[in-house]
Order: sequence, then structure tokens, then C-alpha cells
Amino acid sequence: MPHFFQALQDTWFASGIRQSLWLFPILYTLHILGVVMLVGATSALDLRMLGLVMRDEPMPDLAALLLPWAKIGFVSQVITGSLLFIAQAADMWHNIAFLVKIALVLFAGMNVLIFHVNAYKNAGQWPRGLTPAGARFSAVFSLICWVGIVAASRLIAFV
Repeated sequence: MPHFFQALQDTWFASGIRQSLWLFPILYTLHILGVVMLVGATSALDLRMLGLVMRDEPMPDLAALLLPWAKIGFVSQVITGSLLFIAQAADMWHNIAFLVKIALVLFAGMNVLIFHVNAYKNAGQWPRGLTPAGARFSAVFSLICWVGIVAASRLIAFV
């Protein structure tokens, strides 16, 4: 596997990203903007499910407002993150903070899938301000994952 990542990092495409004066910083900036959209939107939903903010807002209405932003942020993250990874694939493969970040992203993704298959399908029936225990657990787990992802992202440069 390490040979694959080194070969990926040695491609002309990866070298072009890495050596460009502007491309890597632009991709990194777009990656951060994607984090802001994704984590901001999902955190607002999580905090609502925990009853800490916007208690009187029906969950489906709030989700209709915020989920498109989360989806845009997610797509931005996948595209820019993939390009940034390609540029430094061999280095990232050995970076513990990066590996923790990817593990947390996978956990967050599984949480979203489980939440939407189970708890969220009945969100229209939740009483205002009240969220079922399963949805509250999902919200806490989501917040933990996203705080961890952001922290691990910052640590990548220092590990």
C-alpha cells in the first residue's frame, strides 16, 4: 500500500498541485470553506436535536434549510480533500492525525446513515423541542466526531 501512495504522489498531477504557487493554497482554502459549511450546518442540527437551540423550529423545516448547505460542504470536502491528499499521499499515509481524521469521517458518515435510516424518518412526528433518545445520541456522537475531525485536521501539519 505505501508504494501505491508514493506512486500517486509522484504523478505529474500531484506534483502540479504541490508545486503550484496558487493551486494548493486555493484548494486548502476551499477545503476549509467546505468544513465551515458542513460542520456549521450539521452542528446546528445536532444542537437543535439536543434542545439547546431553536427548540420551536420543527426538525424537518430546519433540516430542509440546513442540509443543502451540509451537502455542498460535503461535496467540497470530498473534491478538495481528494486533491490535497493526492498531492501528499505518501506523507499522509504515515500521519497519525490524518488517519484519525479519516477514521472519524467514516464514523461520522456511518452515524449519518444510521440516523437517516432510523430516527430521522419519523422527524415530522417529533413534538416541538423534543427529540427521541436515539436522535439525541446521534447528535452527541456527531458533535464529537466533527470536533475530532477539525482538531485532527489542524494537527496534521504538526505530527
